Amino acid sequence: MERCPLCRAALNGADTCRRCRAELATVKRVAAEARALGDLALHHLSLGDTEAADRLLRRALVCHATPEIRDLLRVTASLLAEASPSSAAPLADD
Repeated sequence: MERCPLCRAALNGADTCRRCRAELATVKRVAAEARALGDLALHHLSLGDTEAADRLLRRALVCHATPEIRDLLRVTASLLAEASPSSAAPLADD
């Protein structure tokens, strides 16, 4: 986290904002958890486990909605839609 989410002051790695004195340790921890969930989701995607990746990305989105998480969630949604039986071509009647 480079800037305070409240006043946008540069943080320089501090857990307390020098300008507004906001305590940011919890915010940083939640953002780190979201990054870890995103990384784990990428790992599951690389293994072909799209459903697990989708679940992890949804959890990460709740923690810290970043553009990267949203983009990956779109990818998993697309992959799941391709894999679902309802998206398959309808069978022709003989």
